[in-house]
Amino acid sequence: MRRSLLAACLLCMSPMVLADGQATLVDGSGDPDSAVTARWIGDQLRLDFPRHAAKGYLLLRDGKGYAVTNFGGQPVVLGIRDLQSIAGQLGGQDMSQLGSYQAQQVLALEPTGSTESVAGIEGDVYRLDWINRDGDRRQDSLVLSQRGEVRELLLVVDRYQRIMTGQPDPVAAQLEQRGLGILRFGDKFQVSQLTSTPPDAAALALPAQGGNVSDLLRSVIQ
Repeated sequence: MRRSLLAACLLCMSPMVLADGQATLVDGSGDPDSAVTARWIGDQLRLDFPRHAAKGYLLLRDGKGYAVTNFGGQPVVLGIRDLQSIAGQLGGQDMSQLGSYQAQQVLALEPTGSTESVAGIEGDVYRLDWINRDGDRRQDSLVLSQRGEVRELLLVVDRYQRIMTGQPDPVAAQLEQRGLGILRFGDKFQVSQLTSTPPDAAALALPAQGGNVSDLLRSVIQ
């Protein structure tokens, strides 16, 4: 996915129980070619990159990340380490940059008093001052919402980014404390569609291994 998404459960309330839902996210310009679709049932998540659909999709199940791709007409399931080795084949920048947008420190997160509608959902505009992991100071405009489905989307995708990067995100801690989910993060990403309609459970099943992982990796490297 192009952008790191954030997340977690509330500190001031009982933890949020994951339900089911579907969403589409795009970059800040709304370019449909940048789309990432998310489907989840409980803590199971599937991420698809429509522009790269022929190259596979990503799954989160039982606290582990997988890439499911096709090799010689057979499904091939790759674990997280193998996935990172061939990230360029599954959306390229989308996956390799997951960690590069994480914050090292949050300096301030303050409401501006403005509101903005994103994907048909009214949210409050906040100004975020932060330092990224490269030590660069940034300022971004965020659109945040307390609606349950917005918080849930953030939570499921954050679980995935934590598995991918192995890093927590300080911005998430701020959102946890305030019970907020995110609809837009500056020009990095925005939600274009969001529904609590459950996806087809079969789409989140882990396929049986049909190909040889070693052969796949060799073909990618070559």
